[in-house]
Amino acid sequence: MTLHWRLGLCLGTLLAYHGAIGDTPGVDDIPDVKEGLWESNTQMPGTNGKAIHSTMCTSNLVNRKLYEQTHKNPNRPCKVLHYERSGAVLTSETECTFGGKPTRTKSVTTLSGNTAYRLETRKPDGTIETVIESKWVSACPAGMKLGDVTGPDGKVMMNMLTP
Repeated sequence: MTLHWRLGLCLGTLLAYHGAIGDTPGVDDIPDVKEGLWESNTQMPGTNGKAIHSTMCTSNLVNRKLYEQTHKNPNRPCKVLHYERSGAVLTSETECTFGGKPTRTKSVTTLSGNTAYRLETRKPDGTIETVIESKWVSACPAGMKLGDVTGPDGKVMMNMLTP
């Protein structure tokens, strides 16, 4: 798996569930999600216009654990500079540093209840860089554990709860 793809998947997952938390985050601010299998299609630079398909077996408990792991890590590469919530729309500005180079992005997440969302990240000039559309599809299938993430081939490639 390419670094670009893995980074996109991890950032997408974290942004979708945790990047929308403000400077004084509280675990209670994490958007509510329906427990089960979530299907995501991610479009980002370097994918030649093709969406990357993945799934994740998740729940509010998984999201809380990921949030706590992410925000307790002093070496986390990203910090939220601004956060605002207006109904079902979450807007945040985040700065991430990779390889010593800081990059700012703005994200807009539109929630559809607790069963779907659309996340757009934008460059500082306002152009859309990444779009993630994710929706709940079913209960987690047999053999899949909470936190498991599958790649385009449908095979479990990582568990977000395993360090």
